[in-house]
Amino acid sequence: MLKLQEVQEKIKNNKLFIEKGKEAKEYQNSLIKPRGSLGVLEDITVRLAEITGQVKYNIFKKDVIILCADHGIANYGISAYPKDVTKHMARNYIGGGAGGSVIARANGCRLTVVDVGIEGKFEYPGIITRRVREGTRDFTQGPAMTIEETVKAIEIGIEETEKLIKDGSQIIAPGEMGIGNTTASSALLAVFGDFTPEQVVGRGTLVNDETLKRKINIVAKGIEVNKPSKTEPLDALAKLGGYEIAATVGVYLACAANRIPVVVDGCIASIAALTAMHIAPGTENFMFASHKSAEDAHYRILELLGLKPLFDFNMRLGEATGASIAMQIIQTASKVISEMDTFSSGGVAAADKKLELEPK
Repeated sequence: MLKLQEVQEKIKNNKLFIEKGKEAKEYQNSLIKPRGSLGVLEDITVRLAEITGQVKYNIFKKDVIILCADHGIANYGISAYPKDVTKHMARNYIGGGAGGSVIARANGCRLTVVDVGIEGKFEYPGIITRRVREGTRDFTQGPAMTIEETVKAIEIGIEETEKLIKDGSQIIAPGEMGIGNTTASSALLAVFGDFTPEQVVGRGTLVNDETLKRKINIVAKGIEVNKPSKTEPLDALAKLGGYEIAATVGVYLACAANRIPVVVDGCIASIAALTAMHIAPGTENFMFASHKSAEDAHYRILELLGLKPLFDFNMRLGEATGASIAMQIIQTASKVISEMDTFSSGGVAAADKKLELEPK
């Protein structure tokens, strides 16, 4: 708990560098291009300056960290895939053939895979084993995790992220893998957003109508049995979440505490981001939303976070796939402000102020 409290205190004191953002905007206007002609890329540089305090935050090192764990509620057949898929996918991330691996690699991101709660005997070279427990408990019968386990998982996420930061990471994206975690994340969204289960439960792995109804009933029962409250976010996470969701919360907290930009992926990663915001208000100031997921509930989460996605590619895989692509966009923006010439340094005539529109 001490580590979590330290990080919460840091985030509380980490205000955005608004003046640096203004400097970045002003500097963008001095680059050899019409003012505002790079649109959202220019907006990104302003946010990077506000987060880091550096007008020229030139990104070279990008990291994806995928947290893996199993869920007790998966025994109800709420996914089109069996629970064993969690461990098989963890292995494939390291092997390089999973979607998350391929897209991370294509976008120049390093990849770390952490087992925080995979069920059964499982070890694989390259996977970091930090298992809290072999899968969560069935939350229709009581809390999925104890408070102590939840804190431990969050702190694992913090510790593994701080290792990446110490190794020079300048921007990080968490991904997740855990059969059943769309149901767990839907339950958390219902609590934090004051929604009904019907409003937030999606098809996840494209389950049929019967399975969708079962998922809705499981979420409803979990909330009824555990009576979570959004005013007690750590307790809500323990009652309805998962070890990989809690560890993902830790990734966001560590980034915010260390002023490292962090990129939010799809539905489940976004729920972890929302949970982090409730546990440590202000964490959301250090986040970029990568994309709008094809999952219907995702726009609700982004609205609660106050984040605007960079793109909409109709993606819904998770595994930090959208976030990996977004990090390439954010890196490109960082190169623009760090490496482009100004009118002065490039020996280019600046625009005639009398002929330009007044800046907004």
